[in-house]
Amino acid sequence: MLRIAVRMLLGDPTKWMGVVFGVLVCTFLITHMLSMFHGMMERSYALVTDIPQADVWVMDAAVQYADEPIAMPETALDRVRGIEGVAWAVPLHTATLRARLSSGAFQPVLLIGVDDATLLGAPEHIIDNSAWVLRRHEMAIVDHTSAGTLLRMPIAPREERPGFQELDLSGPTRPLRVGDELQINDHRVVVGAFADLGTRFLSKPIVYTTYSRAVAIHPKERNLLSFVLVKAAAGGDAAGLARRITRLTGLRARTAGEFCDDTYWYYVETTGVVKRIAMIVGIGVVTGVAVSALLLYLFTNENLRYYAVLKALGASNWLVLLMVTTQAALAGSTGYGLGIGLSSAIGTIAKSDAMPYRLMASTMVFAACAVLLVGVVSATLSARKVVKLEPAMVFK
Repeated sequence: MLRIAVRMLLGDPTKWMGVVFGVLVCTFLITHMLSMFHGMMERSYALVTDIPQADVWVMDAAVQYADEPIAMPETALDRVRGIEGVAWAVPLHTATLRARLSSGAFQPVLLIGVDDATLLGAPEHIIDNSAWVLRRHEMAIVDHTSAGTLLRMPIAPREERPGFQELDLSGPTRPLRVGDELQINDHRVVVGAFADLGTRFLSKPIVYTTYSRAVAIHPKERNLLSFVLVKAAAGGDAAGLARRITRLTGLRARTAGEFCDDTYWYYVETTGVVKRIAMIVGIGVVTGVAVSALLLYLFTNENLRYYAVLKALGASNWLVLLMVTTQAALAGSTGYGLGIGLSSAIGTIAKSDAMPYRLMASTMVFAACAVLLVGVVSATLSARKVVKLEPAMVFK
C-alpha cells in the first residue's frame, strides 16, 4: 500500500515538484541564512583564534568581549606568572588608533602589541617573512587584505609645503608595500611584512608591533596592559587554571574557547543581526508550509475517489493515514536534501570575505525540524479530509 501511495504522488509530476519545491525553498532559506550568520559571527572572535598558542586569556573583570579590553596595571602580568600551573604568561596590548597615510587621509587601525622577548601573539601566517621582522626599529606587520583596500597609497607622493594645503584624495592609488610608512599618533611606523589573518567582524586594518613599541605609540595612560596570554603547564587543565587565576587575582580568566563564546553571544545579544536573520528564517518556514501544505492538500483532494476505493476494499483509516504521511515524508525528505545541497554548493562557490559561510550540524538539525513541521502541517491538513471520507463515495 505504501508503494501505491508513492506511485500516486509521483504520478502527478506537477504537484510532486511543487511540494518538493516548497520544502526546498524552506530548507534553503533557513540553512543558507543561518550558515551565513554563523560565518559572520565567527569573525567576531578572530583576535582570539589568530593567537592559538594561548590556552587562557586574562583580562579586567569588567571585560565582556574581545574587541573592547579594559587596561590593567602592569603588575597583573607578574601576579598571573606566579600562579601554579602557568607555563608562561605574556602581555598583549590592543587599541584602536588613527593612522595617517602618505596621502594625508586618516584610517582607524587596530594596533596590537606582542611580547618583545618571545613575540608570542604575532601572526602565524606571515607572507615571505617571519615575526622576527618586528625586532627591527619601527617595523610592523600589516594584514594583507587591508593593504590592498583600506590602506592604499597614492602613486604620486604628496608634496609637503608650508602653510595650508588642500587635501586631494581623488588621485590614483596602489596597494600598500613593504617599506611604506604610516603615522600613528605622530609615531613613524614602517611596514615590514604582511600577514594572512582571519577576517574581522568589523573591517579595520590590523597593525602588529612589539608591546613596548605599541605602549609608546598609544596616548599616555596609567594602565595599558589589555590582556595576559597564558599557556597551561604540560598536562594541566586550562579550564581549571582559568578558575584558579580568577580566584587568586580577582581578574577575569577565560579559556580561549570560553572567550570566543563570550564574544559571540555578546554580539548576538547586543546587535540587530539576530532579528533580521530570524525574520528571514520565519519567511522560509511560512513559505514552505504555505506552498507544500496547499499543494499536498490539493493532491489529496483530487485523489479522494481512489482513497474511497481503498477504504471500500477494507483499508483502515490508519492505513490510509499512513499513506498520506508517507507521501508527505517523501516530499519533505527530498526537498530537505536538495535544499541542503543547494545551500552548501552556493555557499562554497560564493564564499569570500564579503560572503561568509559556515554550515554547522546544528543548522542542519534546525532545518530538519522546520521541514518536519512543514510535513506535519501538510499531512494533517490532507489526512483530515481522508479520515472523514466515506467509502460509499466511490459509488456516487
